[in-house]
Amino acid sequence: MTSIDPGELSEEGQMTEGALRRLELFGAAYTAVKAREWGDTPDVTDVVRLAEFLADGEPRG
Repeated sequence: MTSIDPGELSEEGQMTEGALRRLELFGAAYTAVKAREWGDTPDVTDVVRLAEFLADGEPRG
């Protein structure tokens, strides 16, 4: 059986891959925030900061 080596991704492919990665991180952050019991309703800032933490290891801001 032969294997296909696609080589490097095109610029468009890299952009798509980056967008999918961010979507996965945001989805994981949203799931984690919704799974927790909060005294107040969490807002989008909580989700975004958690997604940034998952991506970079520490939130921005």
